Amino acid sequence: MATLNTLKRIYEPIQPQLLEVRALVDSIWRDALKLVRVPSVDIPGAGGKLLRPALCLLSAGAAGAANLPHFSRLAAAYEGLHLASLAHDDVIDHAMLRRGNNSLNVLWNNHAAVLGGDYLVARSVEMIAEYDCCAVVAKAVRSVRRMAECELFFFGRPPGEAAPEECLQLAEGKTASLFAAACSAPATILASSHESALWQFGNSLGVAFQIVDDILDLTGTADELGKPSCGDISEGKSTLPVLYMRKVISQTDKTRLDALQGATLSADDRQWVLDMVIQTGAASRARAVAKSYADQAQASLASIPKSPYHAALQSLMGFVLERHT
Repeated sequence: MATLNTLKRIYEPIQPQLLEVRALVDSIWRDALKLVRVPSVDIPGAGGKLLRPALCLLSAGAAGAANLPHFSRLAAAYEGLHLASLAHDDVIDHAMLRRGNNSLNVLWNNHAAVLGGDYLVARSVEMIAEYDCCAVVAKAVRSVRRMAECELFFFGRPPGEAAPEECLQLAEGKTASLFAAACSAPATILASSHESALWQFGNSLGVAFQIVDDILDLTGTADELGKPSCGDISEGKSTLPVLYMRKVISQTDKTRLDALQGATLSADDRQWVLDMVIQTGAASRARAVAKSYADQAQASLASIPKSPYHAALQSLMGFVLERHT
């Protein structure tokens, strides 16, 4: 089972830099919260696994960076963009919890939460611009654009209408685009020949990550997820495991599934969804697709010289596939 202790071991080659990243991200996060909340209130840190900053730093090492601390602020910026996307997602999804804490839209309201997300985007892009590389800024902005495009494309579409390839396009735009930008940015700055390979690694790993995330939404517990399970069901989202499940269940079960959209799910509802996604083979089928993308990520590393950073990137593929949070 992949745990946070596993992740800590994987991060060993970049631990000093990640400590700096954590401090930078927490500072930006607290700056955002202080704009609205009373400064005397105890303000939590941003939390999270720092996967995107870790990918950025490990890719910098894999690309031959001689001064890894130079990329700490760049790495922190990608986590800032990720936090911004979560703030916006929580407004869209009417989410109440994020990482075990109240979401921004609960702490404030939807209007302020959207502005908070915009603030995080601005701060992050400012940090990326410090590296004086238009190509890296363009990649980051393109990733933000693709996140918005994917959400807009699926907005208001009935559950089950999407095709599997559209679910994969959503995973690529929503998650993998930022993974790819974070992985390839250091190589772009270094003018490294490994830029394309690292971009492909990040893109494939990101799709695998999102598919696993979609599976965990249906099979995980609230304690593991830091929010209630089956959010994609209640929000009527079309994800790969949901789509696979819908294809094989009876019309009676489809009616029950559709009735859960917009509803407050009971413990029995969540157990029923868990039973269905396991019994229909939807979870294992979606996991097989995630494994195929992880294999693509593995193949993309073949041209990159072996190093502790290279080994850590390989280990991250296993973590992504085996994680439970």
